[in-house]
Amino acid sequence: MDMKEIIKNCQLTEQEMKEFLRLTKDINHKEDHRRAYRTMMNQTRRELLKFIGTNKKSSEQIINNFLEIKDQIKYHLSMLEQLFYIMNTESGWKATPRGIGFLNNAIMGD
Repeated sequence: MDMKEIIKNCQLTEQEMKEFLRLTKDINHKEDHRRAYRTMMNQTRRELLKFIGTNKKSSEQIINNFLEIKDQIKYHLSMLEQLFYIMNTESGWKATPRGIGFLNNAIMGD
C-alpha cells in the first residue's frame, strides 16, 4: 500500500491530520525506530492496532473486545499513542497514517 492509499484509508479528519503532522514533524527517526521495535514486540499492542485498523473504535468497543486485559488496556493504548500509531479523537480511537503503514508493512504478515 502506498502513501496515497494509506492517507485515503485513514479516518482522521482534516484537523486531526494537521495535529498528527504537527506532533510528528520533529521525530528523531533513529530513536523512533528503536521505540517502535520495543513497543510493537508486544502481541497485545499489535492486536489492538489490528482491531482499530482503518476504522474508529470507542473505548467501550476496545474494552469489550479485550476483556481479558481490561485493566491493562489504557496502558497499551497509551503506548500506541506515544508512537503516534493511534489517536484518541472526539469520535473514538483512530489509526494514524503511521499506524496504518505499520499494519500493512509489518503486521499483516503475523
